[in-house]
Amino acid sequence: MTRRFNDVPDVQFRKLEEADLPVLKAWLEDPDVAPRYGSDSTDLDALRAEYGDKIRGERRDHSFIIQIDGEDAGYIQCYVIDDHPDYARQIRVDPGAVGIDLFIGEPSARNRGYGAVVIRALLEQGVFGKLQAEVAIIAPEPGNARAIRAYEEVGFVWHKTVHIVDEESPANTGDEYVMRLTREEFRSRDYVS
Repeated sequence: MTRRFNDVPDVQFRKLEEADLPVLKAWLEDPDVAPRYGSDSTDLDALRAEYGDKIRGERRDHSFIIQIDGEDAGYIQCYVIDDHPDYARQIRVDPGAVGIDLFIGEPSARNRGYGAVVIRALLEQGVFGKLQAEVAIIAPEPGNARAIRAYEEVGFVWHKTVHIVDEESPANTGDEYVMRLTREEFRSRDYVS
């Protein structure tokens, strides 16, 4: 089923700030989020260390709080994969591809079909908009069927499955179901039924 644009909630992205770390901590500790979005520690000092350079703008990564109808609902980030050489070497995708990671943190916002709406908005505004990327990559765990369905609804297709080893952040080690979408494929899709 395809959604009509007039049925879609208002999705905005607010730059991640230090004041968001307590809510990020709560979301990362949620039993529905923790197994899918690894973090080595949810201690506030550890989160400051992990997200601080993003908050201060010291990396080209873009980190946001997802807002749905004006309420904070989750976390999303996008980044040029080549800026992370170890990950780029392991995942081996198109040069200049932009990776996306996200989770819906607020329990009341889960299982409402927002995942695809959020991804479409980030692709339109950020990845294929501001960043002018030609290729977007999203790589959920192979068993995360709910996320995979949402990404397929947007137009992502399976590219390959890879095993990633993250020595700096062991919580991010594991298999990834790499999905790919080009700007042209995204622009050619009709989201109105």
